[in-house]
Amino acid sequence: MMSVWLSGFLFFLLGLCVGSFLNVVVYRLNHGFSPLKGRSFCPKCKKKILWYDNLPLLSFVILRGRCRFCHSPISWQYPLVELATGVLTLLTVYLSLFTLKTTGLAVVYHLLVTYALITLFVSDLLYQTLPDEIIYPTLGLIFAWTLFRGDLLMALLAAVTAAAFFILLIVVTRGKGMGWGDVKLVGLMGLFLGFPGLVIALILAFLTGATTGVILVLLRKKRLGDQISFGPFLTSATWISFFWGQKIWQFYVEKLIL
Repeated sequence: MMSVWLSGFLFFLLGLCVGSFLNVVVYRLNHGFSPLKGRSFCPKCKKKILWYDNLPLLSFVILRGRCRFCHSPISWQYPLVELATGVLTLLTVYLSLFTLKTTGLAVVYHLLVTYALITLFVSDLLYQTLPDEIIYPTLGLIFAWTLFRGDLLMALLAAVTAAAFFILLIVVTRGKGMGWGDVKLVGLMGLFLGFPGLVIALILAFLTGATTGVILVLLRKKRLGDQISFGPFLTSATWISFFWGQKIWQFYVEKLIL
């Protein structure tokens, strides 16, 4: 029992550290810096962050949410992304082992895709971008894994179908409803989820996106016609559908159709 708790704690710590790195990746990709070169620095005073001020969650609490040097507020984005990544790491490992009954490389693969989805979620939420530097390597990873598993044909069909559908939306809305980043993302979703997972994910994304849009309009945070980043809804729905899509589909077929 102790080993289970210890393993869970270690995976949570891993997620915190990865979340800290993902914060750096999102910031640097959207400000023209290499995410792999140079030490972290304060966005306001540009001074390099000391290693003991860069501890996930802990440093934010110790510094009371302010830079050690210029005392500028540190965005809540940083601890929240770290915490979310820690929790999702733990959940991904647990669901991979006990829901999908996978082990070894499959768990690592699920974690890598989860981290890519988190990065895309945060980037689109904050900057309205879905960086190619994240999408293309993730597509390559999914393609290689799907080829290894022998499911490539149906996965490619799902990817092409999803991309074509979103291209149609761009044409119909004249680019006001979707962007080309969304096209690439849904292609990634199709390759990752296949059928019927892709269908479940798209339904979830459109439902949650529409509901959020209505709520924001009612709260006067947005006006009718204002654009809302769709990437966060697509990435969230992808993760949910991957682990629970089959059960949702079975419930739909058995309870609502048959």
